[in-house]
Amino acid sequence: MTRTKHKILLTIPIEHLPGVKQMLERNAEVTYLDFPSKEELLNLVGQYDALIPNLAMKLDSEILDAATSLRLIATPSTGTDHIDLEYAAERGIEVQSLKHDYGALKQITSTAEHAFLLLLSIVRKLPFAFDAVRQGSWDNIPFRGRELQGRVYGILGYGRLGEIVSRYAHAFDMPVIAHDPNRKITDPWVEPVSFEGLLGRAEIISIHIHLTPETTKLLSKDQFDLMRDGVYIVNTSRGAIIDEAVLLAALKSGKVAGAAVDVIADELDGNISNHPLVQYAKNSSNLIITPHIGGVTIDSQRKAFTHTVNKLFSFFGNPAGK
Repeated sequence: MTRTKHKILLTIPIEHLPGVKQMLERNAEVTYLDFPSKEELLNLVGQYDALIPNLAMKLDSEILDAATSLRLIATPSTGTDHIDLEYAAERGIEVQSLKHDYGALKQITSTAEHAFLLLLSIVRKLPFAFDAVRQGSWDNIPFRGRELQGRVYGILGYGRLGEIVSRYAHAFDMPVIAHDPNRKITDPWVEPVSFEGLLGRAEIISIHIHLTPETTKLLSKDQFDLMRDGVYIVNTSRGAIIDEAVLLAALKSGKVAGAAVDVIADELDGNISNHPLVQYAKNSSNLIITPHIGGVTIDSQRKAFTHTVNKLFSFFGNPAGK
C-alpha cells in the first residue's frame, strides 16, 4: 500500500543541509520558498499540511486563517514569539518547537558560544578596533579594554544556555552567580542568588530566559537603578526582555559600560535601520548588535532541523520519515 505523502512548505534556506533535505523528500512533497513575502505566504499556505517557518515573519491570524489545510507548524527554534500560539490553537493547528526538548538541545551550543563571543567583543572593543585597522589606523589607545578574570558574571535564567555559559565564565576564572526561580542551581561553581541580588552584584549580566508576558521589559528603570555602575549586558534571548529606552539612556550616561545584543524588540517589523538602538550604534563604541545569529551555524542548524523533521514525521505517524 502506497503511503500518501504530506505536503510541507519550508520557508528557511537549507541548501547547506543536504541530509535534512533527503529526510524531508523521502516521504513528503516539499516546497522550498526562502523568506517569502506575506503576500506570497498568504497565497500558498492553504495548500500545505505542515509549515516549517523562518523567524523573520509573524504567523498572525491572517496567515493562519489562510492555512486552511494546515495541521502542523514545526519551528526549529526554542522561541515561539513569531507564532500566534493562541490563535493557532483555536484553529486546531499543532505547534512544535524545541523549547522542552532538552536531550536534543544539550547538543546545541552555538547560542551560548555567541553570547560569550559578544561579551569578549564588547569588553575588548573588537569590532571597533578592526574597523580602525581597515581604515588604515594602527592606534591602539582608543581600544583599551577590560579583563574578564575576577569579574562577577551574573546569569539570568539557568536553563541549558545559562548552564553552558556558566562553564565558559568559570573557565575564565570569573565568579559566577545566577538567578532562576524555576530551577534549583546545584553546580558547585555557581552561587544561586535572588533577582535583586544578581542585579546589585553582577559586573556582567547575561540574559538567557524566554520571552513571556511576565518577562517583557523585565529589565526596566527600577532594575537598571539596582545595577552597578559600569555593568556590561549581553542578550541573546529576546529584545523585549529589556526596556530598550532605559538601556539606551544607560548607555549614553555610562551606567552601562557596554551592551552586546543579538536581538532587539520588534525585529520582525522590517524597520531595522530606524530602530533607536541601531541608530545609536552607528556612531557609538559601547554597543554591538548582531542580526539574531546566535543559533545560525551549520552545526546547530543541522541538529535542530534534523530533530524538528523527526518530530514532524512522528506527528504524521511516520517516525524518522521511514
